[in-house]
Amino acid sequence: MNSTLSGAGIALDGHELTVDAGARVLVDGRSPRAGDGVAAALARRVVPDLAADSPERTIAVDQTNTSVIVDDRYVVKIVARWAAADRAGTLLERLAAAGSDDVARLFGRVLWQHPRWGTSTLALITEFLDGASDGWTWAVDDVLAAVTGGPEPDWPGPLGRLVARVHDVLGADAEPAAADAGATRYRRAADALAEAVAAASGPSGARLLNRRTSLEDAMRTLRQAAPGVEFAIHGDLHVGQVLASPMPDGGRRFTLIDFDGDPRLDVDSRARPDAAARDLAHMTVSFDLVAAVAQRRLGRAEPRAFDWADRARAAFLAAYRTELRTPGLFDESLLPGFEAEQLAAELLYADRFLPLWRYAPDAVITYRHPSSDDHPEEPWTPPPFDPTSN
Repeated sequence: MNSTLSGAGIALDGHELTVDAGARVLVDGRSPRAGDGVAAALARRVVPDLAADSPERTIAVDQTNTSVIVDDRYVVKIVARWAAADRAGTLLERLAAAGSDDVARLFGRVLWQHPRWGTSTLALITEFLDGASDGWTWAVDDVLAAVTGGPEPDWPGPLGRLVARVHDVLGADAEPAAADAGATRYRRAADALAEAVAAASGPSGARLLNRRTSLEDAMRTLRQAAPGVEFAIHGDLHVGQVLASPMPDGGRRFTLIDFDGDPRLDVDSRARPDAAARDLAHMTVSFDLVAAVAQRRLGRAEPRAFDWADRARAAFLAAYRTELRTPGLFDESLLPGFEAEQLAAELLYADRFLPLWRYAPDAVITYRHPSSDDHPEEPWTPPPFDPTSN
């Protein structure tokens, strides 16, 4: 069930929602937040029997938008900027129509019909999964246990099947990519690497410079591959986008979240179709990043962590290939180039937003790509682990 609100400003339970000149969605002139009743009021537009005094609490993770848990039953995602959730809303509706259990149940969305900005998604209302955690928690915990004598994690295969099922739904309308798709993909990857190299410094910079040629070689395969087909992929696929929630039988349900697309891109670029292999590359890189995080938790470089990542990658891809039902959707030859691009993107993210994170893609690049030995370098070691840090 969807609901539509209209007007330049919306009065909602004593609060005023507006859109400023920079396309920011504001509540009483500020960003939305939990506890003011706005999320519950939006949820009631979709779930009419929700009590007016339903409690709200925030989801304590860094987010572009504002997600609020309402009545411990619903997650209300309120956009921070106009049109930020249109893509996600459309894709979630397609998956819901297909009966997918691989995403949280979508109850509906609240649309805003604005005289200046047009019509866009203001909020998405989905089910709240009690006890769920994202993969930067559960995956790291599992891998840390495995490399210290615990059981081998059994979830890479199920994740491969989950992604294949989602791709089958979203790829039902896949279309041939443009004839120059290879050149376009290569330029995007090469630009990311050039920017990362320009910012390189210190020991991690030396390791990157020594592996630039190897990364460039991987990226050139994007230019050599056939254009293939494209569709509306997830766009920002990694273990952090997979929630694990407890099941009554003691098992775990995995659900895929956050279909907003690649955060590096603007809204229009996120809406463009892309190759299935980009999603797969992002996920396999995230397995490597999990291995790096586990080593930081251990306080030392531990080859067994990357040995696990190798096995996880193989199991994930094998399960994806077996489960996928749409012929021609996945071109495996694109993986090396997209993986190299994603590693460069992770370095750029660290440089711009979270400098400490640089150790993780630095570890993966050092492990996955041979050194030219052009520059003196030190072996990679993880930074000290502070249990209170993110």
